[in-house]
Amino acid sequence: MKKILYKFAMLPIAAILVATIISSCSGPHAIGYSIDPIEGFPIKYATPLLVRNFADERPVRERFYSNQIDNFDFYSLDKDFKVPVDKSITKAFQIELANAGFEVADAGNFIIGDKPYIRITGDILHFNVIRQTLPIATIQHKKKSLWKRQQFTVLVSIRIKVINAKARKLIMDHTYTSNDSFDLRSEMIDVKAYTEGKPIEKSKWQSAGDDYSVQLLNAHLKKVLVKARQDIVKLLTPVDLKLSE
Repeated sequence: MKKILYKFAMLPIAAILVATIISSCSGPHAIGYSIDPIEGFPIKYATPLLVRNFADERPVRERFYSNQIDNFDFYSLDKDFKVPVDKSITKAFQIELANAGFEVADAGNFIIGDKPYIRITGDILHFNVIRQTLPIATIQHKKKSLWKRQQFTVLVSIRIKVINAKARKLIMDHTYTSNDSFDLRSEMIDVKAYTEGKPIEKSKWQSAGDDYSVQLLNAHLKKVLVKARQDIVKLLTPVDLKLSE
């Protein structure tokens, strides 16, 4: 197999959409977000980055369905995504770093040889959003509009290590976390049908709720990876100069 060093640094400064394109899972949802342009004049770093595939260390309850958990919908299950979570997040981070001006290689494209490089590894500790229907419905403005509410809880946590391969020295080991918990109005239902105990169609909201849950995951993933990328840029700017001497 021909081994090629990714030259993502040549990507346009305009916003880049991280997209999962190879489907190896059966789920409908994709992990990705729009990458913001880097502020200021683009910098090209001499020292390449070898970004190994992140390890998926999420708890079992975040990855697989359990009938022991009631009243919750999970949106981090392996079956929910088109591409495995570890591969999607690794690719998103590679593009984040490339957009910042780094040459980025993965474990399958190793032609760095004797050239000094920085190795980056990651552990995905949490990538999870759950949605729970709250038991109390609310009447808005004392009118005949009855709203149900749902609580969303999202948690994204990734541990990232940065290693100077030449010196065999760990130069960064940090866990990045973004989380939130809140409730929203989820669906407006007919008061008469509700009080009479008639079944209420939820399929339209269910689809919207799924999309919103995945959007939450991607938004918090972006916060985590952007912060990690910013820290690595600050960390490696002087290291890059030293290694390239």
